[in-house]
Amino acid sequence: MATHNHDHHHQHGHGGDEDDVLQCDHSRGAAHRHDHGLWDDDLMKKKEWDLDDWNKIYSRMAEKVTKGRPSRELVKYVGRLLPSEPARVFVPLCGKSADLKWLYDRGNTVVGLEGAVKAVELFFHLHPDLKHSTQDLPFGKLYKSEDGRLQVYVCDVTQVPAGALGTFDAVVDWGAYTAIASPDRPRYAEIVTGALKECGRYFLEVCHDGPPRVGRIPHSIPFRTVKLELGKGRKMEVLDTQDISAAWSVDSLFDSHILFSPLH
Repeated sequence: MATHNHDHHHQHGHGGDEDDVLQCDHSRGAAHRHDHGLWDDDLMKKKEWDLDDWNKIYSRMAEKVTKGRPSRELVKYVGRLLPSEPARVFVPLCGKSADLKWLYDRGNTVVGLEGAVKAVELFFHLHPDLKHSTQDLPFGKLYKSEDGRLQVYVCDVTQVPAGALGTFDAVVDWGAYTAIASPDRPRYAEIVTGALKECGRYFLEVCHDGPPRVGRIPHSIPFRTVKLELGKGRKMEVLDTQDISAAWSVDSLFDSHILFSPLH
């Protein structure tokens, strides 16, 4: 079963602490995560969390969060990612991300994938207007809105059968690729890029050029690895980069937003 780095997980968006206690804004570092009474000492000692750990956290946070806001850089660069809408968009390791609803409200068909069922239950609890049904699948469970335009698969991302998700015009990967444990990363990349149409575009948030990983510091993935695993046959464009070294108390760590697009 895939595991994830617990300080670089799949929550999207940039709301303040009152909006969400698990938002993936790496510029803020790790300190802001300890003020909410959600992170017990035993969990914080673990480098990687399994799905049971994440379900435990989401159960605790159920009464402490609001809908949040869509990811700032997604809003900024959506025209580059989706030059034509409506489109079919994949959001892997989506958590309860506000990006799902924001993309859906723009008329797109949005498909999320999440391992922790509590996160998906919380998302639909926060959006009661999204009437939905559930369906058991051989590899997990599917939550689907009445109009079919918003779907969230609950399953282990590394165990998704080929072709089960369909194909997509775009992928929004906010920290998911980086959150996946290193041994599972190639399989994750194979599944996600395999679902992207040849003409599709891939939006990635990733940390890089950091020190050897210790404690809660996010995984740091070299650009060469990013290109080889996610960008074969595609143009890789760095949209912006932020120095987040001080926030994580290390000598070097950067956070970048990248767009992979067709060569022609």
